[in-house]
Amino acid sequence: MSITATLQPLILLIISSLILMTGHGLSGILLPVRLATDNISLPVSGFILSMYSFGFLLGATVAKRILKQIGQVRTFAMCGSLTATAILLMGLRDDMFIWALMRGLMGFCIACACVTLDSWFGSVSTEENRGRILGINQVVILSAITLGQFALLIAPPTESTLFVLCGILFSLSITPLVFVSHYEPSIEQTPHLPLRQLFALSPLGVVTGFLCGMLYSSMVNLLPLYASSEHITGLRLSLFMGAAMVGGIVLQFPIGYLSDRFERRKVILGCCLLLSLTTIALPVTVTTGQFGAMLICSAFTMGIIACLYPLSISETFDQAQKGQLLSVLSGLLGIYAAGAMIAPYTATVAMQHQGEVAVFGFMLAIELLLIGFTLYRMRVAPPIAVEAQETFVMHTPNMIYEELDPRTAYRETSPDFEHAMSKFEKLAAEHPNNAIAFVRAISAAHPDWAAMLAEKAAQFPDIDTVLLFRALTMLNSELAVDIASRLAQGTPEQAEALVDWLLDKEPENALTLLANIAFIAQEQQAKVVDALAQSSPEKIQAFSQEYVDSMTENLASLRAPDREEVNIEHCVTGLLDSVTAAAPEQMKQVAAIVDEGVGDWMTEQNESETKKE
Repeated sequence: MSITATLQPLILLIISSLILMTGHGLSGILLPVRLATDNISLPVSGFILSMYSFGFLLGATVAKRILKQIGQVRTFAMCGSLTATAILLMGLRDDMFIWALMRGLMGFCIACACVTLDSWFGSVSTEENRGRILGINQVVILSAITLGQFALLIAPPTESTLFVLCGILFSLSITPLVFVSHYEPSIEQTPHLPLRQLFALSPLGVVTGFLCGMLYSSMVNLLPLYASSEHITGLRLSLFMGAAMVGGIVLQFPIGYLSDRFERRKVILGCCLLLSLTTIALPVTVTTGQFGAMLICSAFTMGIIACLYPLSISETFDQAQKGQLLSVLSGLLGIYAAGAMIAPYTATVAMQHQGEVAVFGFMLAIELLLIGFTLYRMRVAPPIAVEAQETFVMHTPNMIYEELDPRTAYRETSPDFEHAMSKFEKLAAEHPNNAIAFVRAISAAHPDWAAMLAEKAAQFPDIDTVLLFRALTMLNSELAVDIASRLAQGTPEQAEALVDWLLDKEPENALTLLANIAFIAQEQQAKVVDALAQSSPEKIQAFSQEYVDSMTENLASLRAPDREEVNIEHCVTGLLDSVTAAAPEQMKQVAAIVDEGVGDWMTEQNESETKKE
């Protein structure tokens, strides 16, 4: 994808995200302040504020279905208009039942808008830059929310002016996207991962995500109520909440750095211990009138809470297989939203009986619970080597980023690629050979697509695998091993046809290609060894060496949880059994090759796993 084709829609998407989240930031502080000003009872206020997370959870669940039915442009336009309608109705009516419904509608629309933007960002990003785009977008979002909170200075919250301003911002957020290409990338539904299975993967990750939702929702929704009770209003209130948002941005960098260099559970524990101290200190600085210290405590408290969500994702990713990562993201978002839904109402019940300062006691109890559970998990479960941990990636709480997280499997969704695959599918159904010629032409223009094209083409049983392999490797010979490996994942008949051709024609790197195919398609192992025993028995040992090298290289490239799913003993036994049946006189030499190659690799792995920070 050209730089212009990436930058133009990217800038427009960022502008739209900036406007939308500025309105979101203003509404986030306006509603609690208005509830406090109108002397609405604390439990009713907590219930209304909780409805946002309920709507958000519902929206995150159904957003992709809506996208598939009506597309991105209409989905985002619907979200912008409905969110504007909701906030305007709240400004016109003081009915708390209507406020609760409209607050839930806002959560629903913000979730759908986030999914839409995520898929849109994904369609204009590449595998190399999507991590940077994710980081830039999150900084933009948190900055916009911070900016929106300062809009509270424009007019008193008792008037309708700020509600109208929110409605204008939500409506304006649609405008930049009108100028984005109306290309609609294909939307894939994220596979569902049951809660029990997610908890089994990482109990600490799930509990951290849930409790983070409770803490974050308490800070965002109830801190303005507490501030109003302490007569913190106007600019001081905007600075107070703005400092919290700034902390949510800034602290992700040092905590992410520590998370990648120390055992993750220790980082979570350290964050919780520090968080409990700042939670105690924050109300003290408020009551003593130390405004500067109050801003620092607010920034540290919110900053650490905001870091717990990406820490919970990374902790769970450490235990999950590559194919489960999207499901983990989706599941943790739901768990986080459930915690965020429970907290405001629960905390306001305590605040009604103990005073507004009870919100900090509520938060401290949650933090102590997380400290205790972290210590328990550190005692009962062995640590993961730092080298085997997933990298920390900044994630804004209560936002949806599936397409952009660089740790998940990349799916090319650019307009050119989607158009090429659509044309290929039609040709593959009607004229398979013409489809291969088309793929060859596409790979000539886009060499980086060659392996992905091979993987997609392998899904069509009528495609001539040998002809496709030759067409792709003629122009991209350096990718021959990757292309052969992708094709071997097709039907057994396709893998067998490629093996037959390699054995017959014996291209320059035939043994390397055969070894990779035999590792991926284990049923081809005996066929290769038997054919070599009949035609070139002297090559059996060389093939065995290539097979062991391929196996160890493939295993080394896998994430630790994915590596555990590979049955190394089965792979080795299959090779030895094949050699025993076809060339027993070479069994001793092959066994020595296997023992040396696998033994050295296992030794390196054991040494790596025993390393501690």
